Amino acid sequence: AFKEERLMKKAILNIFAMTGMTLTVLSLVALCYHASFLCLDTVFQALGLNAVIYAGISLLNSIEFRYYLVEIALKLLYSISLVLVSGIIFGWYSSLSTPVLCFIVLVMLVLCGYLDMLSIKNEIREINDLIGENH
Repeated sequence: AFKEERLMKKAILNIFAMTGMTLTVLSLVALCYHASFLCLDTVFQALGLNAVIYAGISLLNSIEFRYYLVEIALKLLYSISLVLVSGIIFGWYSSLSTPVLCFIVLVMLVLCGYLDMLSIKNEIREINDLIGENH
């Protein structure tokens, strides 16, 4: 039960972190287009979309792929597809073009990949510290 609770807390934290990064990147893109505000419903749309993306990528992470590039390509395709469909559902195309939405997805995947790498690095350091304490 403790492990599931820990995984749930990590998932919620990651989803909110992704949403924060998404809104930051979206705000920077909006500034490039001289936008003066970000609609409040966009925050909740981004949160919901990030939860769905996180769930799907977590599922893809549970599958062992023979080639790392195939895994990355599937994650990218999955994320971009969800964002493009969400763009239709939420009416994002009235203010953003398809290439801009794809660019945002790429930036987000790079940022999330970097944060995952830092997290893994930190976990490895903690494990090594624990091993060092036991010897």
